[in-house]
Parts: sequence; C-alpha cells; structure tokens
Amino acid sequence: MIRSKPTPGNTPVETSARSRILGAAFDLLRERGYGATNTREIAARAQVSKREIYAEFKNKQGIFAAMISAQAARLRQPLEQAVIGDRGQFATTLQRIAASLLGLLSDPAVIAMFRLAISAAGDSPVIARVIEDNARVPTRKAITDLMARAGKTGLLAGDPPVLAARFVALVVGDLHVSLLLGLVQPPAPRELEGRAAAATEAFLQLHGRA
Repeated sequence: MIRSKPTPGNTPVETSARSRILGAAFDLLRERGYGATNTREIAARAQVSKREIYAEFKNKQGIFAAMISAQAARLRQPLEQAVIGDRGQFATTLQRIAASLLGLLSDPAVIAMFRLAISAAGDSPVIARVIEDNARVPTRKAITDLMARAGKTGLLAGDPPVLAARFVALVVGDLHVSLLLGLVQPPAPRELEGRAAAATEAFLQLHGRA
C-alpha cells in the first residue's frame, strides 16, 4: 500500500522514512501534479531530509517509480506462484490472476496514478514511461511467460505474446477506461470474481486444448 494509516482506537505505529516519503509524494502529486511537486516539499511533508530522499530514491522520478513498482508487485505475486498442472489447475491460476489484475486496476490509488500520468502526459511524459517500464512491461512479460509454459504442457495453442494480450483484453474489457473517466465505481469483490471467472472461461474456450 502507498499510504499507512493508524488503526482506529490504537496508538499509531511509527512508519519508516521510506513509507512516509511515498505517502507524502502520493498526496502532493495528487494535489499539485507531477511538474509542480518537488523533493523539498516531499521532504517537508514526510518530515525527512532531502538527503534521505536522495539516498533512498535519487530523485522525484525514482519516488514515482517506487510507487508504481510496489503496486505492480501485487499483481505479479500470483504469477510467481502460478501452478499449471492440468486444465483445472490452470483455470484456477488464470482466474486468480484475472481477479488480482481487476482488483489492482480498481484500486483508487492506482486509478489516481493513471489519471496523474494522463493529465501530465503533455508536460511530463516521463510519468507514462515510468508506468510502462515499471508496471506494464514486467506484467506483460510475466503473463507471456505463463502462457508459454502452458503451451509447452499442451494446455494452450497459440503465440504466447498474443495469448497474453488477448487474456488481458478479455479480463479488463472497458472497465479500466470507465474507472479512469469516473463513469463507474470500483466493482465489489464479488463482481470482480465473477468477471475474472467469465474471462477465464472465455479465454480457455478460445485458446485452450482439451
């Protein structure tokens, strides 16, 4: 998580300097945008020195990259634990990955990051590149590798990169765009599970081998 809040009724737990920096940066980026936020303000709000920021992240881009990487790591976790096995096990694995992807894209913090990147695309295209390099590229690679493994075991037919792209397209559909535009509210967990199951079934019907 990007932000750390004390549990109601309990004494707040002292957070690390890294956590405070990430939380302060996230708040400032949402309030002012990427171009108008500087490391001096981040340091002041996080109650750390600029030297601590440079030692931990080097610069503002490094802070944003760390925020993105932390969120993307949540998605790759089920991929790292993926079980291929037979068709049933593979279907369960795909459904877990689909649910994780939908949950991540529906997270208000992630939505805010994408909106920030879109709003700053003209003046600060570096944000979009950070998202691409630290989230989209490694996630695509992890899903592609999974498809390649499934193909070698005879569970799928097709080119792994194409299969990965089609799987993501079936899972996400137009939900991400609708969330970014504020046209819909983040779906409830049960709805996300239903979407994940439907997308998995459709994908295996299209590309799975008996």
